[in-house]
Amino acid sequence: MFSTGGDELNVNCYSQDAQTQADLKSSGKTLEQALDAFTQTTHGALRAIDKTPVGWEEMAFEHQVTLSNSTIVMVWISSRNAAAVAAKGLRLVHAPSDYFYLDCGAGEWIGGAIGNSWCDPFKTWQKAYSFNPLANLIAAEVPFVLGGQQLLWAEQSSPENLDSIVWPRAAASAEVFWTGATLPDGSRPSSTSALPRLHDLRYRMVQRGIRAIALQPHWCALRNGACNF
Repeated sequence: MFSTGGDELNVNCYSQDAQTQADLKSSGKTLEQALDAFTQTTHGALRAIDKTPVGWEEMAFEHQVTLSNSTIVMVWISSRNAAAVAAKGLRLVHAPSDYFYLDCGAGEWIGGAIGNSWCDPFKTWQKAYSFNPLANLIAAEVPFVLGGQQLLWAEQSSPENLDSIVWPRAAASAEVFWTGATLPDGSRPSSTSALPRLHDLRYRMVQRGIRAIALQPHWCALRNGACNF
C-alpha cells in the first residue's frame, strides 16, 4: 500500500497561487479536473508497480475524484461516512475522528487561541471500544472493511508524552478489530469484560519501561469489578 494523501486540501491556497492558476488556464481545466487527472496518473503509476493506492475520504466525496476499485479509502471525518464509501464499492480503513483520534481533548494548539480542540471531547478507551466496524453496512459491503487504525497527530505530542497518550487506549481499538463480534468464549464484547485485560496489558507495558497511564487506581485494578458501579 502507498498513501497518496488527499485530506484537508486547501483550495484557497491553489486559487491564490499564480503558477497553479496559469497552469489551469493554459490547460482549460478546473482545479477539480486537474486534481482528478493528477490522482489518476499517480494511482496508475502505483498500480503499474503492484502497489495499492490509499487516499483519504475527501477524494471520494468532496472532490469527486475518479477512484478505481483497487483504491483503499481512509475514513476519518466521521464514522458514519464508512457506509457511503462501501456503497461506492471501495475498500476502506476505519480512522474515525469521533472514536479514534488520540489527540482530541487536549485543548487548542494554535497560539493565542482560547478554547477546545477541534475534535473534543477526549476519546476514552471506552469510546474506542464501543466502535462497531460494521455499523450501517449491508452484508454485501462487509468485505470492503479491511480494518482500522487509531491515530495521533503530533502538534501536542513528543517522545516525552507519547506513551501516555497512546497506551493503553490504543489497545482498546486493537481488540475491537482482532476480536470481531464475539469473544473466544462466545460472549459479546463489553468494556466491563475488557477492563481486566487492559489492566494486565498496562502492567506488562510498565514492566517493560513503557509509560502507559493507569485506567483505575491500583486498588481497583487488583480487585476485578470492585469499582464498577
